[in-house]
Amino acid sequence: MDVVMAALPIVLTLGLLLVPAPAWVAPGAGLLAAVAVGLAWFGTPAADVVAAFGDSAWTLVEVLAIIAGGILLARVMDRSGAQRGLARWLSAGGGPTVASALLMAHGVVPFMETVTGFGVSVIIGLPLLLSLGFTPLRAATLSLIALMVGPWGSMGPGTLLGAQIAGVPLDELGVASGVLNVLAFLGSGAVAAVVAGRGLPAPEARFRAAVHARWIGAGLASGAVLSVLVLAANLALGTAVAGAVATLVMSAGWAAVISRGRLGPVPVRALVPYAVLLAGTTAGQLLERALPLGGFGAVLGSPALWSSTGALAGVVVLGLDRSHRRRLPRETLRMWLQVAVPTGLYLVLGTAVSGGGLAEALAAALTGLGPAYLFLVPLLGGLGGYITASGTGANAMFGGTQDAAAQALGIDPLWMMASQNVAAGLACLASPARIELAYRMAGPHQRRDTPGPALTRGALVARTLPFVLVCLVLWGLGNLLWLPTAG
Repeated sequence: MDVVMAALPIVLTLGLLLVPAPAWVAPGAGLLAAVAVGLAWFGTPAADVVAAFGDSAWTLVEVLAIIAGGILLARVMDRSGAQRGLARWLSAGGGPTVASALLMAHGVVPFMETVTGFGVSVIIGLPLLLSLGFTPLRAATLSLIALMVGPWGSMGPGTLLGAQIAGVPLDELGVASGVLNVLAFLGSGAVAAVVAGRGLPAPEARFRAAVHARWIGAGLASGAVLSVLVLAANLALGTAVAGAVATLVMSAGWAAVISRGRLGPVPVRALVPYAVLLAGTTAGQLLERALPLGGFGAVLGSPALWSSTGALAGVVVLGLDRSHRRRLPRETLRMWLQVAVPTGLYLVLGTAVSGGGLAEALAAALTGLGPAYLFLVPLLGGLGGYITASGTGANAMFGGTQDAAAQALGIDPLWMMASQNVAAGLACLASPARIELAYRMAGPHQRRDTPGPALTRGALVARTLPFVLVCLVLWGLGNLLWLPTAG
């Protein structure tokens, strides 16, 4: 019965997602249910629940601030026309093609995610995809698929936490995560290529199979190259910067392929806001980790500071006129309320599930299955990522349980945590919080005459969740077959 009660808030949240209601209703109801179950059923002291909320308060504030800064930057880039200019430059005027989709899904968007994290890459990358000519549904889908780089998001704090929990070196966990994440890299390439290809003029029936095979082949090849680059960067430079280096190289490579080596003049002014964001965040996070800066270091390394700074730089450098400047605060606040409230509630829901004893009860029941539990390791990690939309939150929720199970079953804790880490990172892309974020960003661009399927939350789930579930199941089967034992 404990398992049923522990699962009740999660099931309630998922069920309410199917009901027409404001976006905050599902996570809000799930949060209230999780607190009630923790206090009344599991007898968790109220002080422990409050302490859990207090421990996660800074993360919540940071995420809400990051979303605000990302939205402000996106609005500045859109209002100034810089977004459209960058899209034309990156695609060499080619529009929405399979190559431009892979440029974004394996290069530009995951690069932003590795530097900023917390879904800011969706806020910034999705408008770029729209500017390339992708429909709102395809742009939103591609921006979500691009989050498969989760273990290296925001320069890897989730992976760092996992390494600390398992008592293994960070770079070793980064390499192990890179080995397992090959499946996600390959699959994301195939999915992105097919999503983009289906938006192109339909090939003749006799050529259709060959064309689809060519799309999938290009996606798999892109994923294979990205896998090699991530592993090489992990080995040569360390986990923290591996994802950023690999995806930056992929961005340059795909841009060169699309332009056939003849990229036009660099739109320097349009790149200034992004340069401020990326350079400031990277330098700030490196300083935060290298020096004992305390709270100042946390602010210095936060994308919230640098996305806002980049937006302000854009207002000046891009010459935003007075009427657009006047609309910015209202537009940003309206979109922030639509996006940040449900996202924040999902984060707090994850805290309630963990701090209220619900996660412990779920995990205890599953570890009682013995060796069969190995199949469920990525499913449990994925559940954490799905609920919290954060690899760090998922590892905080279930990482300790996974490590304890590794000790009990005699499994190498490095590979057990790697399985948890990649699953948590991947499931974030299909989480309700990320779906809502992409839907809110792309929704205003959906028109009655927009070609192809319409943008809905259900359509986004249908295009992302199956990919995630297939990867989780394959990882689970892999665990049963070859997960190394401790030795």
